[in-house]
Amino acid sequence: MHPETAVQFLLTEPEPQARAEYLAAHPPDIGLIEALKAQVDRYKDTDSALALLAGERAAEAAVYVDDPRAQPLGEWALALGLTVRGDFTAAIPHYEQARARFTALGLNEEAARAAVRQVQALAMMGDLSGARELAEQTREVFLRLGLLRDAANVGINLGIILSRLGRIPEAEAALRGALEGLLAIGDELGVAKAHSNLGQLYQQQDRLSEAVGEFETALEIFRRRGQVQLEAGTSLNLALLYRKEGRLTVALGLLDRVRQTYGDQAHPDAVFAGLEEARTYLELNLLDEAERLAEELVETFAQRRMGLEQAEALVVLGLAQAKAHRLGPARARLEQAEGLWKRLGNRLQAALTGVYIANLRLQEGRNGDWSALEAAVLGSARAAADLTEMPSAKALGLSIMAESLLEMGNPSRARLALEEATALLSGLEVPGLQIRLEGLLGRAALPADPEAAEAHFKQAIALLEGVRSGLGVDEFRTAYLGDKLDAYANLVDLLLDAHRDVEAFEYAERAKSRALVELLAARGEQEEPQEAQNERLEQELAQARSWLDRLLLAEGAFDRDRQARVAEAENRVLRLLRELERQGRSGLAPLSQIGLEEFQKVCPPDMVLLEYFSTARGLVAFVLEGQALRGVRELGSLAEITQALERLEFFLHRVAQGEPFAQIYGEEVLQASVNEQLRALHRLLLEPLNLSLEGRSLLVVPHGLLHRVPFAALLGERGYLLDQAEVSLAPSAALYTLWRRRKGSPKGPLVAFGVPLEGLPQATEEVEAIARIARQAHKFTGAAASMGHFFDQAETAQVLHLATHGAFRPDNPMFSGLRLSDGWLTARDLYRLRLRAELVVLSACETGVSTPVGGDELLGLARGFLFAGAPCLVASLWPVRDEVTALLMAEFYRHLQAGATVSSALRTAQQTLRKAYPNPYYWAAFGITGDAERRVSI
Repeated sequence: MHPETAVQFLLTEPEPQARAEYLAAHPPDIGLIEALKAQVDRYKDTDSALALLAGERAAEAAVYVDDPRAQPLGEWALALGLTVRGDFTAAIPHYEQARARFTALGLNEEAARAAVRQVQALAMMGDLSGARELAEQTREVFLRLGLLRDAANVGINLGIILSRLGRIPEAEAALRGALEGLLAIGDELGVAKAHSNLGQLYQQQDRLSEAVGEFETALEIFRRRGQVQLEAGTSLNLALLYRKEGRLTVALGLLDRVRQTYGDQAHPDAVFAGLEEARTYLELNLLDEAERLAEELVETFAQRRMGLEQAEALVVLGLAQAKAHRLGPARARLEQAEGLWKRLGNRLQAALTGVYIANLRLQEGRNGDWSALEAAVLGSARAAADLTEMPSAKALGLSIMAESLLEMGNPSRARLALEEATALLSGLEVPGLQIRLEGLLGRAALPADPEAAEAHFKQAIALLEGVRSGLGVDEFRTAYLGDKLDAYANLVDLLLDAHRDVEAFEYAERAKSRALVELLAARGEQEEPQEAQNERLEQELAQARSWLDRLLLAEGAFDRDRQARVAEAENRVLRLLRELERQGRSGLAPLSQIGLEEFQKVCPPDMVLLEYFSTARGLVAFVLEGQALRGVRELGSLAEITQALERLEFFLHRVAQGEPFAQIYGEEVLQASVNEQLRALHRLLLEPLNLSLEGRSLLVVPHGLLHRVPFAALLGERGYLLDQAEVSLAPSAALYTLWRRRKGSPKGPLVAFGVPLEGLPQATEEVEAIARIARQAHKFTGAAASMGHFFDQAETAQVLHLATHGAFRPDNPMFSGLRLSDGWLTARDLYRLRLRAELVVLSACETGVSTPVGGDELLGLARGFLFAGAPCLVASLWPVRDEVTALLMAEFYRHLQAGATVSSALRTAQQTLRKAYPNPYYWAAFGITGDAERRVSI
């Protein structure tokens, strides 16, 4: 029987009985088992499923071969196939059988070769002691047999195992010895593997420049030799290094390429890319994604009995939960990981996890739990003492000890710990930790040395803005600041104490919507992505978007299974959009600061600027009237403001629900209850400011939860604020400056979309009414109000109007959407538009609701339209009734058509509507974000 014929038959015949009959009829020899083992070797790095199939067929066929070598060879082939598929536990008995039988036959070389892969399987299972012992035995066998190449390759494996055990000097000695041996015999591929693993070891020790050199040497050889899988593995380690250096977008780009190499998540090595991706999401403060991915990986690694990787995934999961302030689950995960590290014998990783647990105790202690702070100090000090071989890890432990001491009022002892940590990082590029240290050094210097504190806070800000500027994806830039804003707030407090109000204002501005400022400023300068890659991604995105729309629009219950499928589809769309955005720009050059002077140049002379900012000491307001800027601290507490705002939202919701609550409360009681909370908010936010507003416009820049406040409806002794001033909003004064600088567009049509869904019967009539007011209008209602028509027409509009259902997604704000006839238009979809419109009007529910994230960046539909280029946006803060909205919009457009500014037109329309509908629920939902002084010709 010819081996190639038999191999083909056995690999393609699915029926066991047919294979057995074939082998009985054509008794094979050892050549068939050797040929099947060769198939395993051929496909182990490119097609793990086919490699396993060949191994299974080799073990199956071996019993038919009258040669004692056949069965150990078949066992070896099967064990190797199971290993490359990630089933290490199942592989071990087959390795043991193969080695025992080879040894009994006196075939020591073959037994040792089988042991090489068993070493890897044991290590992947987390049995590092067993792997180390077997590796040392195997290396000795190869040396006795004079097989120097094999002995050196086992030396590489031994170095990896020793590094995982935290025995760093021994690991380096083993890898260096292996490299020298491989260089001596001219094994280029083995040399590259040794360099790659040395890079990983140096990275662990924060020897980053040395690590880069080792990785680059290895990658050059792997690429030249066409070793795609080995190149992917080294790229994965390089991505980890980039993450450490704060080059997070570059790291994710590398991970995307690694994922494409692995093909899909079924590849056994794809989980390692997933683990590094989860770590990078954690660094970016994309906590939901980090947690979701880490949870999946914990389960996967547990099923595969990969204890080391399971511990790593548990650490990521615990840290994500800790950042999300879910301290109980976080502590359970981190303590589970610490226990795993100890069982694996890795004292370094156990100590590092101890640092993370100490940080949890610090978080608990911030609420006044001194015993938790004591535990944080002792735990971090104990862990840091064990981390001498990992400088950045030790520095992190010292920083946690220092912060705990600061919370306990011991700045002098904290300063000593911080100075030691800073010395450890000398010569290293670890910006995330350096930002933390600079901020804590600033706190430790106060109040004794305010000049030193100021210098430290400013250095922290410079470092973090440098990292953020290199993040080429909007979501990455917005999320990154999430846990790093203390330096801005502390510096603002320091400057206000020194009566340097202008500087304080400008640093508060730098902490507000900076990512959106930089993106809008740079939109016209973006490089075009590579066409071939862009075309592929565009096609994938179109397919993914179509599938998501089908899921969202399908009939039937929105049960848990459907929710899970929608979440999976959204994640797919999000990944593709991020990749397109990443290709579109590799990072933005830092924008020169837009300060107070630049704002004053474009600010209308009769405008008052009111900008809020939160610090640890409470809410601050900056008021600019004419050329005079003043900072005001004596405002209501955030607790009082939160309470009043939550009560306001409660009563607005009751009005929106109509019956039976109108019967329970009565319309007069509901209106009085709404007004009571509007008075409370006026007292807390406006009365301490002594504003003079008669005949002037007011631009409000909220902060944090104040983005939910309907400022125009705040009620004081002189009535609603709306009656004293034309009120508009902006996420920051810098954004307002950019909008004012934007030149007017050539005249174009009003483009209006109306989708008359359930609960919105007036949408078509609303569009018809405003189309009659406009001189030139393109209207799309019913089925014509489609996604296709929107993307065809939106960029031609001078005014863009959408009357439809809106939905705010607090779980995923950038998937907040507007319902069109054939799908949901999400905030993320709008990033691909370039609007020339002077005005966008979103006549739908909750279109102005946004979630503030790091740096007070607003995520939601408003951000999507502002990013697309709208300089002025009218949107709503709460659900609105469509018949009342239709009246408001018709009045608003009549005043626009008569030549009023946007702010004047909306103010007059709201005052008119208030006569018929006095409850603020009806007339105060809509507000203006952007340049409200524009006159829009319709």
